[in-house]
Amino acid sequence: MCPEPASALPSSGRLHDGGCCMLSRLTSSASDADLSDVERRDLFSRQVRQVTTVAPLANVANFFSACALLAYVVPPAHEEFRLIWGAAALAVILNSVRVWLPRAIQGERYSPKHTTRYDYWALMLEVVLLGVLYTILAAEMLPVIDGSRKLVLIATIAGVVGAGAVALSTVRSLGLAWILVHGLGLLFVMLAGATAEYFVLSFQLVVYISILCVGVVYLWASFRSRCLAEFEAAAERQTVSLLLDDFEGGSRDWLWEADTTGTLSHTSARLSQISGVSVSDLRTLSLRGLLDRLDVGSTKSGRAAVHVIGDHLDRLMPFREVVIPVRVGGVDRWWSLSGHPRLSEAMEFVGWRGVGSDITEKYNYERRILWLAATDGLTGLPNRRTFGTELSDALGAVRTGEQVLVGILDLDNFKSVNDTLGHPVGDKLLISVAARLNRVVDGAMCARIGGDEFGVVLRGTGDGGEVFARYLGALREPFFVRGNRIEVRASIGYASSPADSEDADTLVMSADLALYAAKSAGKNRVGKYSPALRARARERASALQELGLAIESRQFELYYQPQVRADTGRVEGFEALLRWNHPVRGVLAPRIFIDVAEETGLIVPLGLQVLHMACAEAMTWPDDTYVTVNVSPVQLMSSGFGSAVNDALEASGLSSKRLQLEITETGAVEELAVAELDRLRATGIAIALDDFGTGYSSFESLKKLPLDILKIDRSFITELSEGDSAVVTSVVEVAKALGMQSLAEGVETADQLRLLLTAGCELVQGYYISRPMPATEVAEYLSATAQSSGGYFHSF
Repeated sequence: MCPEPASALPSSGRLHDGGCCMLSRLTSSASDADLSDVERRDLFSRQVRQVTTVAPLANVANFFSACALLAYVVPPAHEEFRLIWGAAALAVILNSVRVWLPRAIQGERYSPKHTTRYDYWALMLEVVLLGVLYTILAAEMLPVIDGSRKLVLIATIAGVVGAGAVALSTVRSLGLAWILVHGLGLLFVMLAGATAEYFVLSFQLVVYISILCVGVVYLWASFRSRCLAEFEAAAERQTVSLLLDDFEGGSRDWLWEADTTGTLSHTSARLSQISGVSVSDLRTLSLRGLLDRLDVGSTKSGRAAVHVIGDHLDRLMPFREVVIPVRVGGVDRWWSLSGHPRLSEAMEFVGWRGVGSDITEKYNYERRILWLAATDGLTGLPNRRTFGTELSDALGAVRTGEQVLVGILDLDNFKSVNDTLGHPVGDKLLISVAARLNRVVDGAMCARIGGDEFGVVLRGTGDGGEVFARYLGALREPFFVRGNRIEVRASIGYASSPADSEDADTLVMSADLALYAAKSAGKNRVGKYSPALRARARERASALQELGLAIESRQFELYYQPQVRADTGRVEGFEALLRWNHPVRGVLAPRIFIDVAEETGLIVPLGLQVLHMACAEAMTWPDDTYVTVNVSPVQLMSSGFGSAVNDALEASGLSSKRLQLEITETGAVEELAVAELDRLRATGIAIALDDFGTGYSSFESLKKLPLDILKIDRSFITELSEGDSAVVTSVVEVAKALGMQSLAEGVETADQLRLLLTAGCELVQGYYISRPMPATEVAEYLSATAQSSGGYFHSF
């Protein structure tokens, strides 16, 4: 049996018992190597001292247990055994008394140096001898006593084992030795009995002593950890004391002392160096005078700090870590001062003593941390956290007749910048956008609250629509980033307080709803919150819950809007437009459910259903009429998209040359998407790029895409006029240069059609041509247009 890990004993007392030391290594702490020899001896002393503290109670308990066993368990016929065993047990107990009695008599005068290896082995001897005695008692008595006496004997020994293990647990080797000597001795005796009852009790005894061993190790480790923590705390206290005593040295801190009048009575070279005031001058100054000389009162924070220190000095109250701005040699520095009144033994005030530190680096670092916590690291604008704080403050400070406007601005199709030009260009663009937005309205706070999302908070009485229109106007001029000319458009949603809400979170949610509505209405516009938007949001949430069932029960229907030649009016094909025939709410437009379908991935099965429907219905049209089906980016990037298209064509019998897929820039830029489009186009399927002009595709990136048609976004058609058709003309010219056709959507007037024809646009689509129609009306429409020969196209 090994007494404690070797490191816990004096060097002269190390043992080398192999089995025990392996157990010690398994349970010893890795921090033994960090202890000094003095700390190891002190630790061992504390462990043994703890054992000897409870030793008197343990001896009393052992004495009465032995007496009870001798009186009840040992039969009268074994009187000689009773006397011999009792005398031996008493001798062992007296040996233990010899160990703890000097400690009890001397008390605090008993020095740890008296905790010797001899004391340890005296305790170990007691452990072994008592274990042997109880084993002998069990071996002699169990074969000759009746069942009730056997029960008392075994239960008593088990209790002695458990109680002794706890009492000795602070010295691990003593505790484990106690358990193993007593427990194994009793185990061997019961196994020798060779009865079923003894075998069962033997198994239970093994479990019992195993648990006790684990418990001893745990209690030993807990006690040891507490001692080590106390050592560490003592070392830290000593270190702090040394640092305070070393104020004359080269540390960053210094001590100061003042007499009852406040005059500095002790000055040092360190204080002179850091203050820029000579030692002789320091001895003529009070603490307040020194602060005045360092120009502390020139700032608001300095005056506040001087007031705090002066108040505590006047009232003889200690102050702690008061941060003070000082100016030394024309350089701004930051000090931290602490001080407390000095009292004599008679509790009379005799002056002041304190410590000072130059915390300039720490102060600047903390200010930097606070700045980073409140600021967007890329653009330098306030971040979302600051945006929320500013909004709450504005709502709390608004005056009668004023309103607080909250706007959420989101860049339209910004993802295309990152996808086509790279993230470094996207980051530079965001920095430039932030700089412009921050200069739009004086007094407004503009924050970056998301990737390409900005928040604006301002107070005033003006019209919100006009104010936020200025933000869109600030973005109209193109940006030039790393040689790229980038047109940026944005959408803004806003809400106002108190009209819409007086709660900050509700206002932001309302502005978000207005932003979503502005984007759904065509982007590049300002949207104002109205209660109807919240109702629409609830509709959208409801659509999410019902969308899966609607796809399964085929509640969707396709409407078709014709795409015709601008010069002759001939119908070339139809674009399939999805409608949801809701059983309760009637016909629902795509704006209510398409975004939800994309977010949840339901756009994939829905898009597959649309493909099959469109191909099947197009089979009823003339052979030279195509059908255009919109394809979501999510759908395009899904696995098996190409196979799904081919399956739809095969199932309907539609020729691939009569199918046209309409994609967006965002969905087309991925390499996998380009490869898939190449394969589809090789089969004869035409590819159209939707909303061209609102994204950021360069001429070079367009050349890489497998496209047949460029669709000009309706926002450019709406603004089309005699003197402002440059964008449309440019798109048409780009399409011709790349060998593509151009198609303008959103044509609503004859003037727009005439200007498009003048610009060279080949295909048109819009309400001026025809509203979307159900599949059942397509044949009638084709017949009517064939008879009219597109006459209204030549009326201008």
